[in-house]
This record gives sequence, structure tokens and C-alpha cells, in this order.
Amino acid sequence: MKQLRIEDIDLEGIRAVVFDLDGTLYDKRFLPLRLVAGDLHHALWIASERHARRLLKGQDFGDADTFYKTLFTHISSHQNVPYLKVKEWYFGQYLPLTIDILYQHYEAGAFVIPLLRELDKRNIKTAVFSDYRCVEDKIRAIGLESKMFDYCLAAPELGGLKPNKTLFMRLLKLMRVKPEQTLMIGDREDTDGQGAKNAGMKFLKV
Repeated sequence: MKQLRIEDIDLEGIRAVVFDLDGTLYDKRFLPLRLVAGDLHHALWIASERHARRLLKGQDFGDADTFYKTLFTHISSHQNVPYLKVKEWYFGQYLPLTIDILYQHYEAGAFVIPLLRELDKRNIKTAVFSDYRCVEDKIRAIGLESKMFDYCLAAPELGGLKPNKTLFMRLLKLMRVKPEQTLMIGDREDTDGQGAKNAGMKFLKV
């Protein structure tokens, strides 16, 4: 993973920095394989979850309940299993497994804490903005603390998935910053980058 330094970032006019989580704050290599290995009985469900996310990418459902209902319906239909079983598996097994794997195998990039300290010195707001829920749990699992950031948010909790412009605008409204004053740091051009650009934010790829 690229080790960002404050010298590498153009902070001219920047009042807030938004970080993606998976693949940005830590190197997520082998995570999908470890998820499958950790739940072989539901390997096809995991594949369907990823497929459903690709189908729902960039959409705004208005609220978290509608998003998750749509996600679980896709998985249920694809795997021909009851909706409620999918919901129970997702919240009761899949998400806890993800957290456990992060604790066991992953840690924040070496650049993260020094960069956060420098941003704090400059009174620049910080946020984590992920396409997955349990943001604060995942932050702790990779050895950080949620209080290191001013905001910890999941796109589904705002109604959908990146790169939907409306979700980014909701994030900016919560942070009380203007798009042109905000830098998004992420690992994917098609989600983090496109969403930031759609909202008028600056973008830096890790």
C-alpha cells in the first residue's frame, strides 16, 4: 500500500478530508478469500452479495432499510433461499466474520496515524465514508479508534452506494463543508473517485 505523506497531499483551501475504509486505511488483499474460507457453507451467498452490490452500485434508495431490503432480496432470489434467512445470515454471521478476520489479519497503514495527527493540527475535519456498515467496529479491528475521526459513516446508512452524488452531498451537509473544500482519499476511481468528482470534491487515489 502506498504510504501517504502530508507532503504528497495538496491541502490548499481544504477544510475536510474524507477517507474510504477498505483498501484505503488498510490493505484489503485476500479479504474475499478469507471470508469464503471462514464461511464455506455460505460461499455462494457471499458471491451473490458481491454480485448484488455491483448491480446496486451508485444507486440511491433514500434510506438504509430500503437499501438492505433490496440487497437481501437480490441474494434471496439468486440463491433461492428465504429472505429472512439471508437477513439473519448477513447481520448475524457475515458482518461479525468480517470483523473477526480484520482483527486477525489486518492493520491500518503506517501512514494513517501520522496523517491524522497532522490534519488535526491544521484543524481539518476528517471522516471515514465506507460502502459497508459497521464502520466503527472495522476501524477498531484494524487498530485505530473511531474518535480519531470526526465522522464515521456508511453509505448504506445514507441510502445507497457510492458513487451516487446525492450520498456524497448528504455527507458534506453532515460535515458542514463545501464540496470544493473537501478532499476524498480512496482506492477506487469508479466509486470513491467518481462520487467525489460528481459532488465537486477533490480526489486522491491510494
